[in-house]
Amino acid sequence: MKTLRLDLFQETACYKKPLAFKVGETYPLPPYSTVKGMIHALIDADTFIPMRLSVQGTYDSIFIDYQTHYFFKKHDSGEMPIVYDGLNIAVPEQKQITQMPLYTHQLYNVNLIIHVQAEDKVIEEIITAIEKGKSISLGRWEDIVVIKDYKTVDLRAVEEGTTKKPAYIPIDLLMKGELYVPYRLNWKYDIVQNVRKWEKIAVGYVQPGVEIEEEIFVDEYDDLVFFHQ
Repeated sequence: MKTLRLDLFQETACYKKPLAFKVGETYPLPPYSTVKGMIHALIDADTFIPMRLSVQGTYDSIFIDYQTHYFFKKHDSGEMPIVYDGLNIAVPEQKQITQMPLYTHQLYNVNLIIHVQAEDKVIEEIITAIEKGKSISLGRWEDIVVIKDYKTVDLRAVEEGTTKKPAYIPIDLLMKGELYVPYRLNWKYDIVQNVRKWEKIAVGYVQPGVEIEEEIFVDEYDDLVFFHQ
């Protein structure tokens, strides 16, 4: 299988945590499900495509954006789902309206290195879509991605290595006592009784300088690659 290296830039981005409601908290890097969704959207895939991902990168700072979110409910229903965000949105007159402020955490000047390993045909489809100039986003729809570079790369196995950038690393690759922020990231879901049941992957979010004493991969740029499975 081929491995595609993507060097991406986003001026701003919010990779919202699933249970963040009153405050839109963001992950420090896009979770695997978000990256997978970007790839699927890029090639217009409507079924799940098996792939392996490695996600690492940096951002300059975090700032807080103030937004107004609008809620509505039908007169015959007690439900109050979120349906609109932003300002100056036309709302049907028969709906009862309320609104609330929402603070959204956003990352500024995000630089990502993402490795995608998949069947050769899938990698070629991704490259074709990129070369056609298709617009893509990562996170929210407004978080546009600039593809600085893309290239299929050869990987070589090494016995150990040291992280150069913040990265998601599967827990089983981290040494006991190593400092990291634990996350259980969504990957893909199945529908069980009309409810999404997510497969989650346990990772540690680490900073540069973390020693890895397990067999891992290195690409042609001497960047470590931490596939999620």
